Amino acid sequence: MLRQASFRKRFAAVYLSLALIAGVGIGAFVVLLARPDAAPAPAWSVWQPDGSESARVRQIADHVAGRYRLPSGEQIAVALAGPPTVAAGTEEQANIPVRAIAVRPDTSTGKAEDEDIAIVDASKSVQYVLCGLGQMCSITKGKASEARHALLRREALELALYTFKYVDGIDTVTIFLPPRPDGATPPNAVFLERRDVKSELSSPLTKTLAPGAPGIGSIPAKELSAVNRITRPRLYGYEYTQAQDGSAVLVLNPIIA
Repeated sequence: MLRQASFRKRFAAVYLSLALIAGVGIGAFVVLLARPDAAPAPAWSVWQPDGSESARVRQIADHVAGRYRLPSGEQIAVALAGPPTVAAGTEEQANIPVRAIAVRPDTSTGKAEDEDIAIVDASKSVQYVLCGLGQMCSITKGKASEARHALLRREALELALYTFKYVDGIDTVTIFLPPRPDGATPPNAVFLERRDVKSELSSPLTKTLAPGAPGIGSIPAKELSAVNRITRPRLYGYEYTQAQDGSAVLVLNPIIA
């Protein structure tokens, strides 16, 4: 009888422990159900393109370029978007596809040699041509200035950020800026790799660029600093050379500030 009583006490203790554990579990479950859902992460941007990858690139070009304006209110440039190509020498020939992009190093700092040329696969790239609708796509109205060039570089950065964020499989973006109408300086382009803007892609667009597009000379100081930091070291003159298979190679030459 003593042994039976002892077993009964042990079983009672075990059942009591299990009841307590179950009670704690149920209580925790009730607390979780009562707790409001966590707030969803903010969207990277208010506007987003949709459709196929090529459709998204065209939408990005139209959305971004349509908001940058001259003081007169006219659009500063249209954005022609697509895979990297170069115009052929005659009207009968179609545009020649760019097979690779050769990026020459900046040797002015002493950290690179002339032969340290980076070869980039153009099949994972998108190009935008900002065309001001003047001769050779120059901007027909207003005067060329550093402030206008900064605004165009801001536009280039915005095009690249949207592309990297919403178009899969794109590693590099080249944005050809409108040349000066007087030809005082060679045409130039902004070339960005996804890794160049890794931190900007991981936080909302508004952390880098304010909504809307400022006017010429009206970029806020903090934003202008970001635009200069990202785009100035990646500003290039450019030329093309032909590969043995007839395709083109885009050669980028760094512009030293």
